[in-house]
Amino acid sequence: MSDTLSTHRSWWIGRNGSDARRLEPRYPRVQEDIHTRVAIMGGGITGLSTALELLDRGYDVAVFESAVIGCGTTGGSTGHLDAHPEGGPSSLSRVLGLNKARQAVALRLDAIDAVERRVNGDCEFQRLPAYFYSENPDDANSLREQGELASRMGLNVDQLATVPYPNAACGYRIDDMARIDSLAYVKHLAQMVSDRGGRIFENSLVAGPVETRPESLDVNGSKVYFEEVVVAVHCNDTDALYLYLETPPYQSYVLAARVSDPPPDALYWDNANPYFYTRRASASDPKLLLIGGCDHRTGTDDPIEAERRLEEYAREHFAVEEIVCRWSAELFEPTDGLPMIGKVPGKENVWIATGFSGIGLTWGTAAGGLLARQINGESVPLENDLSPSRFGVLGLATMAAEQMTTAVNLAERILPASTINPHELKPGEGKVGMVDGVHAAICRDHAGCEHRLSPICTHMGGVVHWNAAAGTWDCPVHGGRYTADGRRLYGPPESSLEAMSAKPAQVKISEE
Repeated sequence: MSDTLSTHRSWWIGRNGSDARRLEPRYPRVQEDIHTRVAIMGGGITGLSTALELLDRGYDVAVFESAVIGCGTTGGSTGHLDAHPEGGPSSLSRVLGLNKARQAVALRLDAIDAVERRVNGDCEFQRLPAYFYSENPDDANSLREQGELASRMGLNVDQLATVPYPNAACGYRIDDMARIDSLAYVKHLAQMVSDRGGRIFENSLVAGPVETRPESLDVNGSKVYFEEVVVAVHCNDTDALYLYLETPPYQSYVLAARVSDPPPDALYWDNANPYFYTRRASASDPKLLLIGGCDHRTGTDDPIEAERRLEEYAREHFAVEEIVCRWSAELFEPTDGLPMIGKVPGKENVWIATGFSGIGLTWGTAAGGLLARQINGESVPLENDLSPSRFGVLGLATMAAEQMTTAVNLAERILPASTINPHELKPGEGKVGMVDGVHAAICRDHAGCEHRLSPICTHMGGVVHWNAAAGTWDCPVHGGRYTADGRRLYGPPESSLEAMSAKPAQVKISEE
């Protein structure tokens, strides 16, 4: 089973031994030059949905996945499929206005319909109601207004006197939402692309495009030649630096908990910031819940504490019999609340979809149709509003606040670092500091092996932080992630952290 470089250890993996849920390579690695009309970087829901849409329009398509299909964010999703505005109806209305907000909701409703048309039995697609609620009774009037606005945006909303969820004080129901086994679905999408003549390559990391009109990109020592290229790797992987500023990285945490008192089968999320979200894992196991939340900026906060808070939430709301597993996934929060879908600014043939926040299954599916139509010369709804070239004035304050994290992190390169005694590190512990006179990222993995690495992210020079919950090195600047031994795992970096000798020379780094 080849899942060592998966970004997640979700409940979906190997839950019943089904091939649909195993992480192992099924498609070849690039070993020679490839020619295609459209090259798609990324084999998640966005890249594969785009490939299907382009194949339906007669395009020759090749998809390049840096690791294995299902090992990225899609496979680690909790599988919520809803069309409710992520920041709330009033926030979306402020950004777009009511008429355009209706179009945004319609795109996501259409995406749920598209997923339903494409699924097979392994995907466990099921239509369900969803509940948006608050545990504070003082929020009743506010949620009533939100529900009325959601209804005007095209959602089927029912205002409720009571919400069937522990501690919920007020809220509303949205009908005709859905859930899915996201790992089985992304593997099924890949099979659909292959069956329709699309080519898929795994373990094939494509270098991000930097030219105005690139005609080829490097991959595994070979080249892929194309007319158009789609960057669908969840994050920005181009040289458009401001896209990084507009889509800061966050971690969200999930646990699978077996409880004796499950709520009715539905999707649930509250109005906390960050919010908590809950669903039943499977129709066949009604007492197993997937509970998520405790989001924080990647590489900041304490991942172990985030997991502790999430478990505390679960036990406060349910009679928990067992925590079956835990995992986390990375997401990218757009500072103005809208994803980036369209042509990369300053490029002639480079397209991107990123900034999906926590609702990438619907926006990723919608992006597939939007990108395919634009590449085909068709007009699309909200083209300017979702364009990566837009200037989001409403997101300026958020963007400025987010950059404080970047500034603080980059300062770590020159501020005095604490001295670390490697012999005191326990299994699962990692730190950044001075080790034998050298600035290093050092950890001891759960097997007891020590790893010494350069602490400098290979993308744009941020200082990595140890994620004790996942056993990874995470960069707060743009969301790059590495394994305990420094191998590139996810995000914008295209190479691994530099390894250091277990007994480095006694040379102190220059303090610039």
